[in-house]
Amino acid sequence: MKKHTYILLVAALLLMAGEALAQKTVLSGRVTELLGGRQEPIFSANVVVVNTQNRYLNGVVTDVNGYYNLTVPVSGEPLTIKVSFIGMKTKTFPFTGQKTLNVVLESDALALSDVVVTERRLERDEMGISRKEQTSATQKINMDEIISTIPVSSIEEALQGQLGGVDIVLGGDPGARSAIRIRGTNSLSASSEPLIVIDGIPYATQINDEFNFATANEEDFGALLNIAPSDIESIEVLKDASATAIYGTKGSNGVLLITTKKGSRGRTNFSFSSKTTAKYEPESIPLLNGSEYVAMIQDALWNSANAKGLGSAKNELDLLFNTYEINYDPAFQFFDEYNVNTHWLDEVRQNAITTDNNFSLSGGGDKATYRFSLGYLNEQGTTVGTSLDRLSTKLNINYDFSERLRVTADFSFTQSDKDANYLNVRSEAMRKMPNKSPYYIDDQTGERTNIYFSRQEEDFQGAFNGSNNYNPVAMAETSINNTKQREEKIAFRLQYRFPFALTYQGYVSMNMRTSRNNKFLPQEATGVLWNSSNANRSTDAVSDNFVLQSENKLLYNNLFDEVHSVIVTGLFRTDQAQSFSYTSVTSGNASPNLSDPVVGSVVAGIGSGLSETRSVSGIGQAVYTFDDRYVAKATVNMEGNSAMGRNRRFGTFPSFGLAWNMHEEDFVADWSWLDEAKTRIGLGWSGNAPSGSALYWGAYQAMGNYMNLSAIQPVRIQLDKLKWETSREWNVGFDLRFWEGKINVTADYYNKYTYDLLLRNVDIPATTGFASISYLNSGELTNKGWEFRTDYEVFKTNKTRLAFNFNVSRNINKVESLPENMAEENYSFGNGNYAVKVVEGDPIGSFYGYRYKGVYQNTAETFALDANGKVMTDYKGDVIGMKNGSIPVYPGDAKYEDINHDGVINDYDIVYLGNSNPLLIGGGGFTAKYGAFNLTTFFYGRYGQKVINAARMSLESMYGNSNQSTAVLKRWRSEGDDTNIPRALYGLGYNYLGSDRFVEDASFIRLKTLSLTYNVSKNLCKRLGVNSLNIFCTGYDLFTWTNYTGQDPEVGLPNKATDLVKDNATTPCSKRVSLGFNLNF
Repeated sequence: MKKHTYILLVAALLLMAGEALAQKTVLSGRVTELLGGRQEPIFSANVVVVNTQNRYLNGVVTDVNGYYNLTVPVSGEPLTIKVSFIGMKTKTFPFTGQKTLNVVLESDALALSDVVVTERRLERDEMGISRKEQTSATQKINMDEIISTIPVSSIEEALQGQLGGVDIVLGGDPGARSAIRIRGTNSLSASSEPLIVIDGIPYATQINDEFNFATANEEDFGALLNIAPSDIESIEVLKDASATAIYGTKGSNGVLLITTKKGSRGRTNFSFSSKTTAKYEPESIPLLNGSEYVAMIQDALWNSANAKGLGSAKNELDLLFNTYEINYDPAFQFFDEYNVNTHWLDEVRQNAITTDNNFSLSGGGDKATYRFSLGYLNEQGTTVGTSLDRLSTKLNINYDFSERLRVTADFSFTQSDKDANYLNVRSEAMRKMPNKSPYYIDDQTGERTNIYFSRQEEDFQGAFNGSNNYNPVAMAETSINNTKQREEKIAFRLQYRFPFALTYQGYVSMNMRTSRNNKFLPQEATGVLWNSSNANRSTDAVSDNFVLQSENKLLYNNLFDEVHSVIVTGLFRTDQAQSFSYTSVTSGNASPNLSDPVVGSVVAGIGSGLSETRSVSGIGQAVYTFDDRYVAKATVNMEGNSAMGRNRRFGTFPSFGLAWNMHEEDFVADWSWLDEAKTRIGLGWSGNAPSGSALYWGAYQAMGNYMNLSAIQPVRIQLDKLKWETSREWNVGFDLRFWEGKINVTADYYNKYTYDLLLRNVDIPATTGFASISYLNSGELTNKGWEFRTDYEVFKTNKTRLAFNFNVSRNINKVESLPENMAEENYSFGNGNYAVKVVEGDPIGSFYGYRYKGVYQNTAETFALDANGKVMTDYKGDVIGMKNGSIPVYPGDAKYEDINHDGVINDYDIVYLGNSNPLLIGGGGFTAKYGAFNLTTFFYGRYGQKVINAARMSLESMYGNSNQSTAVLKRWRSEGDDTNIPRALYGLGYNYLGSDRFVEDASFIRLKTLSLTYNVSKNLCKRLGVNSLNIFCTGYDLFTWTNYTGQDPEVGLPNKATDLVKDNATTPCSKRVSLGFNLNF
């Protein structure tokens, strides 16, 4: 009986379940939009079912062809079907049990914040302007398109060569700063770095004029460093003044707009990517071995002794015959340690591994969307002792309280842990004597021990001097230069759409960044005595930064009579930044963790600082479009900055733009091959304020007693009339697109004129009572140039695709007017020195020095010649010999061109040698698809850039006790030697003056990336339970074509615009090979 009851109960349950299933309805259909008079499918449109309380019950997204299948649950109340897509008007339909529902969506002209970029669909930026209404020079790239085929670890790496007019120089060490220039250098003293804007909020980089980009740790300019590329939706560069006007004076050097990914309606999607990269360096400059080094040093000492005269060369002869380190004496206590062959550079280099893992989930319903991401990067450097760990997480939540009100919250957290060397161990390794061992040698076995050999106090190369003469292996392995940084960003946004074509948008953003830098200089690396200030020297530095930003914006967007489009925007933006810093330097510490400035150590220095800056700006913009053909735009920015004096604290900067969409004209209506033909022209002014807080204030200090009374004296002059550094920029350009986007061409010409240049620490007459003034407005410079980009899709089918892209740009920098009170030349005669000049008519970054003519082969060649090529004689009839400075030259010495024919090489023979501005920069590549395989290549290069190869200069100088390159094996030894390398001299002569001998053309073309991707088939993905999966193998910087003789032609830019571009043998870009996958489920 009980058994039958169970059977009846199960049967009843099955019948109920069947009935419930039968009551569910599957709604199918297609979602499209009208483009060019025909219906085009919309991919990833949201189709959801909601109840009377507008609660989400179920939903799906459309496939690539716009189709969907939605299961509608049983409900006792009326249900509604909602169909939506970002940038399109949402449509609703009552559910009456129908089985099919096809929907055609229409563009929503008022949708601003979440418009997705596509080739054809209407796109509007945060000022409400579409691509068709744009009058400025901009370029946008989709990061997904790059990352899916060329996985990268940093955004700078992804952008290099992709953006016309944007010059990016990458660093070689983990976390090293990358220099970015948009359309050249625009200032002599202020920063030329672009403004970085993340999701509409300017990224706070409060950098003062003493900020050292090359050694930045605490401040960490790396805005791009702290963003994982997988979190980026798109990046847009704003180049000209009319485009950057909406970001005020901070955008005067250009703007990089970074838009991060957001959640989307539909079921939760998960993605995970993982990449492992092997890094190895290119071949380094070959150096002398131990025996070659000793022979070169002995040759130099003997040559110097002969040049002085043996009777006057006691020091040289003593070093030559009585120096154990360069002589063979088995009785010497450290004979084994100084009779080896050590390749010091190989000792501090290593092959390295980088791992990068990223996870994200996103989804949402009809009211709310969300996206959460988590990433971890572990990067080892190719220099021993360098690495970077970065943990980043981001959460984005959007909630629609109604169809008009949306609230957004963004939370992000980044923690980075960066290790670097205390000093540049690479440069020390290259100059270190190769016959010396980095470790003590076991007397019994003759093998290395594990104890560092850091004998420096009595060493031939000398004692540690604060920057040189140490054991680079011990420094790389035991020194500490660690920077830990935490950054939290919180932003709340509100958007309200009024019923009368008006939209309000606003945000409040807080950025909190804490950085701690700890340095330790170990005694076992320097070999100094315990009482030295460099013995176990520790530096502790802490900085806390807080930035509060807000923006309120009203946007009016309306269309009158179907032909008159008006967009009017007004916004008010505030920025307040507070910074606190503390630094202590101690010595004599027992260990790195016992660097207390109060107990147990000697205080070498201590200090702290507190600063606050504020800025406000009001911006108005109006755009008028007639019949989608003619566009006029006007913008005005009024901005105030706390760094400016009270008389000039506020500045006003207007901009204007015009555009003509020729493809909308009736006379080209029949040109079916023409998709877009647009001409643009823009004119705008922008300003630049000195960075820092209250720089205009005068200052006083106590001076003791005057007339038996306490007195003070002024030490800094008040700057009430300091003006904004101002730029005026013209831009003319055109955009062409043919055959449904198969060919795209963009070109621009610009002319940027900057005046009232900000000059730092200018000397003024002593009659003013001051020695110098902090800032002075004076001088003018220009940047002119052009940019060209084209994309060509050769063919595309379901299984195959071939496309090419190419961009090239040219920038011409010129000093138009020399600043007042600025020293035209900063030069002292001596080896290795180049003249630093700012000359009217020449570009910033120019090199001035001597023309190198090779080597004097014999005595006759050392005779001075007049302008007619005849030997010069004095009043006695004696032959005048050439002099390098005050020293007579001899056969084998360096020969320089005597410009004024006075027989002396000195300041009057300095000439222009070139400049560091490349003639051309560009990039290009192709993408080929066949079936499931994608092959992508990208090349990047520069042409016509000159750099000072300071590393080569040091390695061919043969002046002191540093090791040299194998090139000096071909040095001059006797008359007739076919060489342009002078003889070796120890501490004597001027054989390596700053000349064109070491100014090299650093032009190069580099295979930036080569990537092969395999997309796993949909059937296999379905069996694996995932949506998509691709596997990739990518090579980076595999080949470089160049005539440059240094390690890497991609030489970093200097901190100041007027500094010389030198290759100081920093870590070169490594060759890398990556394996990884991208998974969506």
